[in-house]
Amino acid sequence: MILNILKLSFSLLLVKIALANQDDDLLRIEKALREIDSVQSSKVPKILVYSKASGFAHKSIPTGIKSLRALANKTKAFLPEFTNDVSDFNKENLQGFDGIIFNNTTRVEKAFLTPDQRNGLLNFIKQGKGFSGFHGASDGGMPKWNEYTEMVGGCFDGHPWNAGGTWPFRVEDTSHPLCRSFSSTTFRFSDEIYQYKGYNRQNLRVLVSLDAKKSGKSGKSPTNDYPVSWVKAYGKGRVFYSNFGHNKASWWTPFILEHFLAGIRWSVRELDGTLESLPLNNKLPSK
Repeated sequence: MILNILKLSFSLLLVKIALANQDDDLLRIEKALREIDSVQSSKVPKILVYSKASGFAHKSIPTGIKSLRALANKTKAFLPEFTNDVSDFNKENLQGFDGIIFNNTTRVEKAFLTPDQRNGLLNFIKQGKGFSGFHGASDGGMPKWNEYTEMVGGCFDGHPWNAGGTWPFRVEDTSHPLCRSFSSTTFRFSDEIYQYKGYNRQNLRVLVSLDAKKSGKSGKSPTNDYPVSWVKAYGKGRVFYSNFGHNKASWWTPFILEHFLAGIRWSVRELDGTLESLPLNNKLPSK
């Protein structure tokens, strides 16, 4: 009897240890992925994922890595290779990839120092490949690497809308395949939202924007133009950027993950969708 009690107690202890060691972030990600379907593709694009912060290091970077890995495993939409080594961004190595993802890669100009590294990245996209950037991927470039900002579409210029707030957003292009995960033309969500320098609406297509008037806060834009997700051309290549991704929860919210996935697939030409600029429309529905 005593031996059986000891065995039971030991088994319960092992269960408690196993539960304590579970990755809560990954459990949330896996739960979110139940709502996202697999993808049928004749060719699975290979994508180099870079997650090194050279400025502010977002706590959500490891969560982003876990989420992108799990998203790829679940959907079979792309094959990721993860790196924090800028030496991987040379012409020879990049030949084996279809696209690049930058996951909260702040102050990239401090990491990409040589012409070979900078040209390797930019020429890769110019020549027809894909780039997807999340949140801090726009926190870099100007004034020391203006070409990077030109490629992304804008450079971080502060975040009046902080990470602890819940902000109002508008889907500017409800018919675009990258916006199919949004069930309404307006929604509220908690994340840190940037304003930008080096941004010109005519050079990209805004998909999602902040409804600044309804946010209760003011930024620097005289026209209240605060894009959140967009697509653009860079040479022959395609660029998708989303400001979402500061908060860990963005990486396990199903409709945000679907938006990210569609953007990644669009960047590597697995989805169609126009990149023609949309005019600013402050009369879009808002709540």
